[in-house]
Amino acid sequence: MALHSSGLTRDLEVLELLGSDSSWEQGGLGVQEISTRLGRDKGQVSRVCQTLSATGLINRDRQTKKYRLGHHLYALAMRTQEAHLAILARPALLELMAQAEESAHLTVLRGGEIMTVHTELAQHPERDDSFDGISLPALKTASGRAILAAFTPDELAAWWEEHGELRKSTPRPTSDSPAEARELGRIRRRPNSINTLMRLQRVARQVHKQGYAISSGDLTENIVDAAAAIRNSSGIVVGAVSVGARINRIRDGNRALGALVAESAHALSHRLGYPPSS
Repeated sequence: MALHSSGLTRDLEVLELLGSDSSWEQGGLGVQEISTRLGRDKGQVSRVCQTLSATGLINRDRQTKKYRLGHHLYALAMRTQEAHLAILARPALLELMAQAEESAHLTVLRGGEIMTVHTELAQHPERDDSFDGISLPALKTASGRAILAAFTPDELAAWWEEHGELRKSTPRPTSDSPAEARELGRIRRRPNSINTLMRLQRVARQVHKQGYAISSGDLTENIVDAAAAIRNSSGIVVGAVSVGARINRIRDGNRALGALVAESAHALSHRLGYPPSS
C-alpha cells in the first residue's frame, strides 16, 4: 500500500505505461485501458491524466481520446543529453562550417524558442554571430521550422495554441550590450511570416518535401538560414543543424545551402543510431 501512497509514484506509473511498447503500437491508451492495466480507479486515473496533459508531459489525441507521451517530456529528457549531443555533433558542424564557409549551429527546441547548444564559428567578416547563446522565437528560425515539421498534426496544433502567437517567445538578451538590445528590438518589431496555424502546416509540408527548412531575413536582414532536423536511434527529433549566408551570395533558390544542412543532419543522425535508409 505504501507504494501507492505517493502522488508522484502514481504519476510515474502512468508515464511508464504510456512509454511501453504496447502503448506505442496502439497509438496511446485511453483512461479505461490505463485504469484496467494499473488496477486503479478510473476517476483517479482520469484526474492524473488531465494533470499530466496540462503540463505537456502527455498528449491526448483529439479523435481517439488516447493519451501518449508528450514532447515536453522528451524535451526534459533531452536536456540531460545536450552536452553529449554537442560532443557528437562537433565533427559534423566543423565539416558543415568548412563547406559553407559560414558558422554552423546545433540547436534544440525549448517551448516556443530555439536555443543554440553549440556553434562552430567561421572567420567570415560579413557574418553576424551575435545571436550565439540567445533563445529566439522558433517560428522565425529555420531550425524551429525544421523541428516543428516533425510534429504530428495534433502536436503541431497543440504547440501553436501555446506558442504560435509568440507572446512568450521573444528573444532574451544575454548581456547589457546596447548593440544586442537594438538587434533584439528589431527582431521583435519585424513581422513574422508564419502568423497562422494553416501557414505553419503548409511550411511543415514543404519542409518534409524538400528535407530542410529555410528562414530568409526573419532574424537578420539580408541573411538566409537553412536547417535540417536530427533524429536519434528511436527516430525522435532531438535538435537541428543550421547555417546561414548573405542573401546576395545565394544564386540557386537556397538549394545548395539546404542540401548542405540536410547532408550534415543525415550524417549526424546516423551517428546517433538513426538508420541511414530512413
